[in-house]
Amino acid sequence: MNSELNLGRILGIQFRLHYSWFIIFILVTVFLAWQVFPPNLPNQPQPVYWAMGTITSLLFFASVLAHELAHSIVGRAHGIPIKSITLFIFGGAAHMTREADKASDELKMAVAGPISSLVIGGLFAAVWLFLRGSADQLALMALWLAQINVVLAVFNLLPGFPLDGGRVLRSLVWHFSGSYKRATKMATQAGRGVGYLIILGGIAIVLLYGDWLAGFWLALIGFFLESTARASYRQSQLQELLKGFTASQVMVSDCRLVPGQTTVSQLVQEYATSSDKCLLVTDQGRAGGVLALHNIKSISQKDRDKTRLRDIARPLNRLPVAHPDQDVLAIVQQMNETDIDLMPVVSGGRVIGLITLDNLIAFVNSQDEFRI
Repeated sequence: MNSELNLGRILGIQFRLHYSWFIIFILVTVFLAWQVFPPNLPNQPQPVYWAMGTITSLLFFASVLAHELAHSIVGRAHGIPIKSITLFIFGGAAHMTREADKASDELKMAVAGPISSLVIGGLFAAVWLFLRGSADQLALMALWLAQINVVLAVFNLLPGFPLDGGRVLRSLVWHFSGSYKRATKMATQAGRGVGYLIILGGIAIVLLYGDWLAGFWLALIGFFLESTARASYRQSQLQELLKGFTASQVMVSDCRLVPGQTTVSQLVQEYATSSDKCLLVTDQGRAGGVLALHNIKSISQKDRDKTRLRDIARPLNRLPVAHPDQDVLAIVQQMNETDIDLMPVVSGGRVIGLITLDNLIAFVNSQDEFRI
């Protein structure tokens, strides 16, 4: 089941809502309607507070979206493909299909988000100055939005990956040391440190002030930052590992030819063996499609008698292809950008193998140099 809702494209970038976003949206709305607006604007009907809270919460997440769009626009201007932007329980994230090629590009992309938040905060502050005394409800909403956008900018500038400040740190270390690997290690270690400090801060709030909700939420944010920094370092290790390997070294070769009219049940009973991880589906004797093992496993038992291989095969003429001597890391980036999980390897006009996410994972696990 897909855990995200696709809401269309903004400036050509797919915009998504993770289901966890609804949790934080409700929490922010309740917080505003119960704790922020009533003390600062007393004697209002309760529905007014709820309306103010809902609208302000929506504008806050629109600000988060603008923050991520700023990253994405600057990234695309420097040749970094942005696949999507997702809003989720901890804020927003722009999904890049690959990292920046130069330290200066990463620096520009990293600072774009906090700068946009500061600009948005300034605009809301101007609205507050203009409306206070004449439209107190709107003025109070604008004041909170101005403050929260400044907080968002400052928080994101903490020097730990994957926060924007961590990317700034990585870009500076990368620039002065010349080593992307060293810079990534330092930034992710700093990110884990920041995460642990935030967790300790959450525990301190519980012990000193007895505020379980704020303390738990802060600790949860710290845990998310620490685990994301650790995962980011694993990803960088993976990228380093794949450098220097070619498609011919990681592909599944000796693909079996199977007629397209064959049903999945017939395939399982007559054709497939434990070594068949790559299948070429033929049409009138010529290979027209490709199947990986997980494509077959995804078909339910009740549908296997009526599902023919030509109906589930990926047409070769619609898939990007790799060449035997092509760099594996470039292939992975291309698969990520085009959102595919397999790629045929072609030589002399003939499919000689298949690269899938499954066999890439198996290849990584087989390398003694790779350690998590």
